[in-house]
Amino acid sequence: MNIISWLQRGDAVIQRLTDKYLLDQKVGCCNQGVIGRYLDLFDPKTSTWGGGYYSPKWISTHYTMLELRYMEIAPEDAIYQKGCHTILDHLWQKDARYSKRAHLDMCIVGMMLNMACYGRLQDDRIEGIIDYILLHPFPDGGWNCTWERKPAPKIASLHTTINVLEGLATYRASGYMYRVDEVINQENAARESLLNRQLFRARKSGAIIHPDMKEFHYPPRWKYDCFRALEYFVDSGALYDSRMDEAIDLVEANLRKGYVNKNAQYSGRVHFQLEESRGGRFNTFRALKILKAYRPDVYHNLLKQPCPFEL
Repeated sequence: MNIISWLQRGDAVIQRLTDKYLLDQKVGCCNQGVIGRYLDLFDPKTSTWGGGYYSPKWISTHYTMLELRYMEIAPEDAIYQKGCHTILDHLWQKDARYSKRAHLDMCIVGMMLNMACYGRLQDDRIEGIIDYILLHPFPDGGWNCTWERKPAPKIASLHTTINVLEGLATYRASGYMYRVDEVINQENAARESLLNRQLFRARKSGAIIHPDMKEFHYPPRWKYDCFRALEYFVDSGALYDSRMDEAIDLVEANLRKGYVNKNAQYSGRVHFQLEESRGGRFNTFRALKILKAYRPDVYHNLLKQPCPFEL
């Protein structure tokens, strides 16, 4: 048994992601396994999960939908579509106004765009979200959710930037055309903002920005780590860049024992535990996906090694 066999012994979601991204098989959408368990928790009376829109974390509609989007629920699924409308109806206001004095957090806006565009919603509010994003980039190319704080921050936040980048990538991949040339230009600038920090280092000092940014996390919630950035680059079709090397080295190091750990979860309420195995199948899948794109020789050598688990 090799590492692929171990992944395919996991939940139906992991089986499908493995077949699609690691084995290059044509697969249909699958709403079984973990996805089905999330769908069963949807409250049709309120069109919500967890009794809330953005909170309680992590069982709210927003964060449940974010997991369903990553797991690639069928985008036309009726419950997923209702969830998209619930989020837009309750979190988005004209011009992103949260109150008379403040705008909606840019991280939230990026995640909303990601979910709504994955569902291919035809809604004028998506254009308003694009306008808001394109209005507030920082000079270094990224975004910061505290852009209107006084005094204003001078550099982009990695957390905010990755959420917006994922949203823009889904926007383009889903065929939306409104201001798409500007979206592409700004996305390229934001990629540079990440790469110029080697994905987890401060530009001036070279120090590690935060130890968590060198750890695998699944689900990542709203938070950034360098592996999430690498997966974004893979999914958006970005070519290899030598500034990725240090982060890719970490991917290799994490896979040295034949799998990636589940690692610590961000504190908060969850619907249920996603994984009970010794290793983390979601993190292992993500690591292999990154190596397949950027270090294929290492990837293929890993597939030849026996799996360390008793299956």
